[in-house]
Amino acid sequence: MGLEKFSVRCSLPMDSSDVLNRWICFATASKAKTIDVNLSPKGNYVVLTKQVHYFPLEALGAQDRPFIQCLFLTNVSIKLHLDMPGFTKLRSLHLHNIEIIGDLSSLLLNCSILENLELIACSGVADLNIPQQLDKLRHLLISNMRIQMVEFHVPYLSHFEYKGGTAIPIVLHGCSRLQKAALSFHQTWLEEDNNKVLGHVFHGIPTVSAVEMLHVHANMRSNHLVWSPQVHTLTTRPACMFLNLRHLTYEILVSTKNPNSHSGILQLSQYLAFAPQLEALELHMLYYLSVGRCWRGVGVSYCMHRHDHLKTVYMSGFRCYRAQVELLYGILGAGSVLEHVTIEPMVRVPCSPESMNFGIPRDEICEWAHRTSQRFGKAIIVAERPQQQC
Repeated sequence: MGLEKFSVRCSLPMDSSDVLNRWICFATASKAKTIDVNLSPKGNYVVLTKQVHYFPLEALGAQDRPFIQCLFLTNVSIKLHLDMPGFTKLRSLHLHNIEIIGDLSSLLLNCSILENLELIACSGVADLNIPQQLDKLRHLLISNMRIQMVEFHVPYLSHFEYKGGTAIPIVLHGCSRLQKAALSFHQTWLEEDNNKVLGHVFHGIPTVSAVEMLHVHANMRSNHLVWSPQVHTLTTRPACMFLNLRHLTYEILVSTKNPNSHSGILQLSQYLAFAPQLEALELHMLYYLSVGRCWRGVGVSYCMHRHDHLKTVYMSGFRCYRAQVELLYGILGAGSVLEHVTIEPMVRVPCSPESMNFGIPRDEICEWAHRTSQRFGKAIIVAERPQQQC
């Protein structure tokens, strides 16, 4: 009846290519539906500039063997050529730390029913420009690839994830059914350029404008500590409207010695106008190297675009820094149906130590929340630690 899954997870010396070939021959002879080869099972991935094992992809692509449905490859090298046959039943393709020799589109050309594609830390690809239409593709993940652009024809894509350093051009043709998108940019910016991340998301990637849930992760680095109140003024009409966006999550890592002078997060205020149907906003802020104190200045109320559908706001890493206070003031003033505002002093950025946000007593934050609740007539909840109450 055929083998359901064939999996190899072990390290091999470089002179063991014949062993790998015999394993693949066994898998194909057994008509395995899923093949999973991981030659670095402990996560010690080989640097792809060094020699890696060559995976005999052509052994899976014979015309009489269109039985493989899922292919997972980790830490190997593959050689691609035009019109590779035999992958007409492939539904999932995962390439992790792969040295790609040749044109990736030649492999995808015959993957007519591919639904899930993940490309993580692969080398040998300068541009992900796939000219053919992938009608069945639902999930696309591109992570830590040194590429200059991304271009796919994916009319039925529902979930898109991109993790990379710089803000590169991303074009998803015909992408009208996108439900969820996650975009992560790790490169840090100077203070005068730190609007590029959100600006690229809302201006530079118009094909994600149909998304319902958007998750953005970005770094900001402040080398010039200049307070710029004009950054939260919306002066231009949005290039594209996120009319379907209901839930926005934004994770930001800020490196600054004086958080009360860092105004980068105020860029978010103008881009919220791009999502008139927004219902839930999550903002997670992690300040590195900060020694700031709770800002004691008088809050400046500025005009933000009205949000008649925004019901819940959650902010972690909220330490009453000036930009945080200004941003929340604007949201409180613009949210006509706002029901729940929750702030949490500790940060909730994944994989970050809680000690990065320190130095401000919790009772000062609770006091600020009480005063602000009275000012705007809306309840602000300070998330509790165990056995702590305001």
